Amino acid sequence: MAARRPPSTQRGFTFLELALALLVVGLVSWSAFSAYDVFQDAQDRRAAQDNARHLQGQLRAFALRHGRLPCPDTSAAGTGYENLAAGACAAGSQVGWFPYVSAGLAVPTDEHRARYAVYRLANATASLDADLAVARERNGDAPGQRHHQDVGDLIVALNTAAGHAPVSTRSYVTGDGGMAGAIDCAANLSQLAAYWLVIPLQDRDGDADRLDAPNTLAGPCAGGPSAPVSAANDDVVLAESPALLAGWLRQNLP
Repeated sequence: MAARRPPSTQRGFTFLELALALLVVGLVSWSAFSAYDVFQDAQDRRAAQDNARHLQGQLRAFALRHGRLPCPDTSAAGTGYENLAAGACAAGSQVGWFPYVSAGLAVPTDEHRARYAVYRLANATASLDADLAVARERNGDAPGQRHHQDVGDLIVALNTAAGHAPVSTRSYVTGDGGMAGAIDCAANLSQLAAYWLVIPLQDRDGDADRLDAPNTLAGPCAGGPSAPVSAANDDVVLAESPALLAGWLRQNLP
């Protein structure tokens, strides 16, 4: 008589076990994708910060060469050229795109273009003039002299601007939601800026606007550079006060 085989202990997954397995697989996949998103976001932000510092270097080099800060590119398409009229920064041009071509750079793709604002407050008296986008003799050097309309004249304008209080019609930064106060362009004009740069990242909040509030295409206000990062506020902001820029220029006089 043939020996009887012991009953098999193998069985299929129950519905509950299968559901639990799929849940675990889903959680692992979600965790992996979330980690990738966080890594990608951090990588994008570091690239934008590097981009902002590179533009700052080009802007400072421009100031040393020309005795003024670049005039914004106010074209809608962002052609990369300063908005000049008769060779000087056009009146009223204080916010626009960074003038890449005029600063010696190639124009990047749309998603990497920076917004740029420069402080401008002209005065008929040269020594009181604080239009940082216009080369003007402020030290009394005659045409043809070595230091006529050079970076020393820009330093005079920066020192003048440093004594001004921020106003809503000139380039400034608001708070950061912390030590610098509320992020509020109307109620908290935190600091006057000789210039600011805003590098937008991806539209992570889905509002169809590359710039995150309080940054806009038209206004002279930029968010606080040290504001916490969130999906609704991930623009990279770099700003420099007149006093800081004047100090850097003095240390790097040609």
